[in-house]
Amino acid sequence: MSVVPAEVLLERGPIRVAISLEPFGLEIRRGARRLVHGVRPWCADGQVHDQFVQLTEGVIAVEEREKRTHVDRAALDGEGEGWVELVGQAGSGREMRLRVELQWERVLFGVTADPAPLRVGLDWERSTEEAFTGLGARHGEEVDQAARRIRLGADRRYTGPDCPPDMLEVGGIPQGDYAPVPWVLASRGYALWVETTGDGVEIDLGRRVSVSQRSAAGPFALHLLTPPTPAAQLRRYLRITGMPALLPEWGYGHWKSRDVYEHQTDVEDDFDGYARHEIALDAIVIDSPWETQYNTWVFNPHQFPDPEGMLERFRARGVRTVVWVTPWINLESVDGQRPPGAESERLHREPAPNYAEAADGGHFVTTDAGEPFVARWWMGTGSPIDFTSAAADAWWREQARPVLEMGVEGIKADDGEGYYFPPDVRFADGRTGAQAAWGYGALYRRSMQRALDDAHPGRGVLFGRSGWSGQQATGITWGGDQASDFWSLRTLVAATLTAAASGFSNWSHDVGGYLGERLVDRCPKELLLRWAWFGCFTPLMQAHGRFVQEAWTYDRETLDCYREAVLCHERLVPYVRAAAATAARCGLPVVRPLCLLDPGDARGFRVAAAYGYGPALWVAPVLEEGAREREVALPRGRWIDFWTG
Repeated sequence: MSVVPAEVLLERGPIRVAISLEPFGLEIRRGARRLVHGVRPWCADGQVHDQFVQLTEGVIAVEEREKRTHVDRAALDGEGEGWVELVGQAGSGREMRLRVELQWERVLFGVTADPAPLRVGLDWERSTEEAFTGLGARHGEEVDQAARRIRLGADRRYTGPDCPPDMLEVGGIPQGDYAPVPWVLASRGYALWVETTGDGVEIDLGRRVSVSQRSAAGPFALHLLTPPTPAAQLRRYLRITGMPALLPEWGYGHWKSRDVYEHQTDVEDDFDGYARHEIALDAIVIDSPWETQYNTWVFNPHQFPDPEGMLERFRARGVRTVVWVTPWINLESVDGQRPPGAESERLHREPAPNYAEAADGGHFVTTDAGEPFVARWWMGTGSPIDFTSAAADAWWREQARPVLEMGVEGIKADDGEGYYFPPDVRFADGRTGAQAAWGYGALYRRSMQRALDDAHPGRGVLFGRSGWSGQQATGITWGGDQASDFWSLRTLVAATLTAAASGFSNWSHDVGGYLGERLVDRCPKELLLRWAWFGCFTPLMQAHGRFVQEAWTYDRETLDCYREAVLCHERLVPYVRAAAATAARCGLPVVRPLCLLDPGDARGFRVAAAYGYGPALWVAPVLEEGAREREVALPRGRWIDFWTG
């Protein structure tokens, strides 16, 4: 007679996993402390009706989903050193399998269901006071994400002062969720990471914590990391996905950009203006448009008659040049930004000269019929390069080589987010959009960094927008597009902290806001200066926007204050780079939320408007219009006023 076990135990070091088979339930303890309990696999059927809003790059996530079905009892179906595999029924006619593997300070769950439902996942009980942070750049006013249900890549909404009332009623204006990460730090003493590049990851931090993905994304793999502190949990995660890169010094300096430089003389005007007004400058970013077409990597001769001379002049004064690209090559750019002039207009109405070559070489992401995937993006209509193909990657880097050898030392790698890829597109490595959409940005960034390394070993800087697990390891990331209002500044500070808690140490944003005030005017003076001082205490300080908002175009007070902020930032570059070296070595980011500094401080997951900056500074930006003082939540210890001593 065989005895069926009622409970299965896995133990390694201080971590103990106890699994009850009937009724099914799982708990994890670290010593005497219970980290999670009531863990159960679940699945749900349904249909997807997501809507992509191309104008704002926002996604309206809609699923017609049936009620979850849990596994109530399970049987042991296999076991080995440190792992077990369980099988159970979820409703009528569906088998679910759960693999649990205990590694050193990490529990790995694998969940499958047959036949495949819309979603599979795990959920467990949430402690009443439990707080959560991470999830990439979360553009809200709080860093604690407790009680929220988050669909990664589809969960950013503008609810600031310019949001129309009818849009507020439906949750706000959908915006690009540029840098989501399937990673969460929990105040209970664990962290979780969903190992996937597929679209549709959902993390519900309500009464029960629930983590799920769509079955079409592939096998569901959830890592529960159990080192004793949030900083140690983050370090363990980054050892798996990649430590932040250490950039050359100019990557932590002060950069200047405009949405459109209509002519070479406009770029030179900025360069001369910074010199004339004695504002330190490390790089100029030439944003779109600058090429003969999107994305040819060739300077438009009607717009830039002497790019070599311009680059040489900048470099002689210690100013690097960065150019903007996306991974799309265009068939037409009628709706994109175009420089003035009949000749430039003609160039942008024609297909990019390198489109046919890329199509003939099979270098594009394809449809399921094998044809290039063609879609409208925000600068026209074109096709994205397939970076899963070694040949396409090499071809794309060869396109970049001449302009890099000309003297361009940085690439602004815009776009790359997963929401542009429908689930049925195909990649050269055999995966679909449903499986690989959010892995695209990492491959794109890696390709651009490799092109820079080939031309400028150890000196090139990649400046990217997209985010997901692993992208923190390449270059620097900026916070995307913000409106010029104090609400957007507050949400950006919170996003900076949640991004840091997700491993993004090299971080930046557009000082003054890219979109402008009410989308029609430049950043107001007070906001520009508050933003500049926040930028001062950000790893890379970058001024960029759609409107004329150079400091010298306001008044003398603005110019003097902005110059002082830039000077302070420049003086801190050696300090910041030393902190960045720490991040590259052990994962502790330059920007340090309180939970990473002091795991014993109960406020650690909730302080949203102040942060550690390197090992010795605590920064509290002024984030309210008209404010002349603010309360500051200080970490434990003795603090000295930076300004007065």
